[in-house]
Amino acid sequence: MNSSLNCGSLLAGTHAPAGEQKALVLLDKGGQKVIFKTFATGETMPTHRYAAGEVLVVVLAGRLTIEQAELSMEAGAGDYIIFPVGAPHSLTCLEAARILIYR
Repeated sequence: MNSSLNCGSLLAGTHAPAGEQKALVLLDKGGQKVIFKTFATGETMPTHRYAAGEVLVVVLAGRLTIEQAELSMEAGAGDYIIFPVGAPHSLTCLEAARILIYR
């Protein structure tokens, strides 16, 4: 049986410097992206939607309030949220946070 392993490095290639950047695309493969984002305490992301597919958000550090339609939840390090295709959502950062977004 001959199977191939698809792998690579998220750190290979040219990336924006660490620090004040708010978003960094770690991987872009065929339109699917892994995005690293940072938020300062009190920072917000206005309501938006992604029509091309589901969105998975993983909280690496900090605390956020996530809103989708009438639902609101607090998420902290280790939590994840999956937004359905086209679902409007927003967030408010309660404590400086780092997240990964898979879309």
